[in-house]
Amino acid sequence: MEDKEIIGLFFEREERAVDETMKKYGARLRRLALSFLGDEGDAEECVSDAMLNVWRTIPPNKPDELFGYLARLTRCRAFNLIERRRAAKRSAQLVELTKELSECIPDPTQSFEKSELTELINSFLTGLKPEKRRVFVLRYMIGYSIKEISKETGFSESKLKTLLLRLRKQLKDYLKEKGVKL
Repeated sequence: MEDKEIIGLFFEREERAVDETMKKYGARLRRLALSFLGDEGDAEECVSDAMLNVWRTIPPNKPDELFGYLARLTRCRAFNLIERRRAAKRSAQLVELTKELSECIPDPTQSFEKSELTELINSFLTGLKPEKRRVFVLRYMIGYSIKEISKETGFSESKLKTLLLRLRKQLKDYLKEKGVKL
């Protein structure tokens, strides 16, 4: 079936339009989605969502080239899925970092000025050797993973884990020494 006929079916709100579109372009769209997502299930979901968008947008849109239009919708959906994965990963990483630091930062119920804590942490960091300070900042202020810090610094992952554990203990001791209740 020709693209113009398929688009005509969409304008007539014939459900057969989706079937004909999938018959003609479904495999190409799945390959396109798979090239971005790397997962068959996600690719299938992406194509299904793109087909739903086609149904919703034709009419009023009347694309000159149907495959180009479908490919754009599929790519946009794939990028949205990728961004959602990244956001979930960032969220999980934030929980991990918070858990690591929870033993050496003040109890949130304690009345403590944020700026005061910032000054104490900056003072603590100033007293560290540059390589230790860099590791601490990369992990807890920039949010790098252990693997990323390992690539950045050349330290092994096990050495980094030990170093970070010791730095957290030093920070905890430093804050206690300065009168902060943990």
